[in-house]
Amino acid sequence: MAGDTADGTDPDRTDRTDRADRPDGTLRLTVLGGLVPGRAAGAEARRLAALAGRRARLEVDLIDLAAACLPEPCPGVLPGAAPEPPAVRELRPWLDAADGFVVVAPAPAAAPPHSAGPLRRALVWCAEAFKARPVALHVRAGEGAPRALRALRADLAEAHALTVHETDCPDGALDELVWWARALRTARATHPYPF
Repeated sequence: MAGDTADGTDPDRTDRTDRADRPDGTLRLTVLGGLVPGRAAGAEARRLAALAGRRARLEVDLIDLAAACLPEPCPGVLPGAAPEPPAVRELRPWLDAADGFVVVAPAPAAAPPHSAGPLRRALVWCAEAFKARPVALHVRAGEGAPRALRALRADLAEAHALTVHETDCPDGALDELVWWARALRTARATHPYPF
């Protein structure tokens, strides 16, 4: 299964809608791990999902993008012009329901080129899910970390996502992510993103 809640339960898949009308102001945050084909979402993704899951008015999903098995898009064919593969149909509602994302990347030496891999395929097949939504990036420190962050930021900017400032403190990054998620959800509800 591609997605689970932070506590490991299987949420009702029919409840994957935009949360702008929720009276209690609860936000849905999705932690994306498994950015390297063949490698599951690691302990760091689970730790960040658990950390976020302890916050009030924040629902958290953990999605292993490697396990989602998204196919490579056909070169030269826009995703909307081709039949949607079953893996994309299964993943799309999970991503569409998110108010914000945390992308947990592996050590830079283990990462695929920025133009390949499960995250890039998700950005192509499910582009609308990332538009006008904030994304916090968590990349392990190391020699290639700045290059990996630049590549991730470029891919996310192309998808019209907003990357938030990285800090060494996950709580600080979550604070900023939650602020942007709430602000952008309100903006999308009153003025739909036209681009």
